[in-house]
Amino acid sequence: HVFHVKIVYLFRKLNRESESLATIELISKPGSPPNQRIETMATSVLLACGLNEQKLPGFVHISEESNVDASFLISCVLGQRLRISNAGTLLVCLQHHYQHYFNAGMRLGYNTNIFQGKTLGVIDVLSDMAGEGLASKWLTNTEGQTLTDQLVEDIRAQVERNYASRNSYTVLIDNLSILFNLGASKLQVQQFCQDLAALGKEREKLTVITKLSNSDIYQLTDNNVAKLGQVRIQVLRLKSGVFREVDGKLLIERVLDEGNYACEETRKEVLYKVNDRNVKVFAPGEIGVKV
Repeated sequence: HVFHVKIVYLFRKLNRESESLATIELISKPGSPPNQRIETMATSVLLACGLNEQKLPGFVHISEESNVDASFLISCVLGQRLRISNAGTLLVCLQHHYQHYFNAGMRLGYNTNIFQGKTLGVIDVLSDMAGEGLASKWLTNTEGQTLTDQLVEDIRAQVERNYASRNSYTVLIDNLSILFNLGASKLQVQQFCQDLAALGKEREKLTVITKLSNSDIYQLTDNNVAKLGQVRIQVLRLKSGVFREVDGKLLIERVLDEGNYACEETRKEVLYKVNDRNVKVFAPGEIGVKV
């Protein structure tokens, strides 16, 4: 029996390594179609999270625990939205400047520059502040408007300008906790998210995806924001420590039926590993994954 288990383990390990090599070969091959590359890099994690459909839920929240990095989810979702024909996307850069998302996209097999100004719009708060310094509108209280008020105004303007001509539209906010660093209060961040959720309810084909890092520190805000949506993805570290084969786990909670008094939720847990050019997911206890 021990011999049999070792054989199965080696077989599964070789399979995973060959898949990984095939993926890297595909992305490095000049003739590979861009859409095919994006699907290969990110399909498994998007399927696990239920974010691989053309029409996504109205509001999705990503909770990132301390000492883990959920940026891969933003990059995977961004690539998936860009490959859909005539689907509009607005990327609100708070944690990183736009160049970071471009670099991450190239590693996952897509070029954001091809889409920018067409189906991709960008609000690059960090680059604006770096270029304009203290004169940046994000650092000044214009006509009594707070930072979050200005963000909502800019997001709404972009949506109203582009939404009608698109089959669907997605707003990606990465990440909410940076608003605290820029002086926003918890109440302002909560109101900001409520305004975004209301924007999504006004438009059937609009999806808002938010991410909050250090969710265990901002637990109250994180839970309140999560309650605004239909899907919550928690990116968690492993309680038993750090491992070479696994970076952490994803806990996906989805509201199936939203009624006046009660709702039904599904919960799914998977392990994930972020490799150099792809993201892989595993079922807990899978052979070959030592946790």
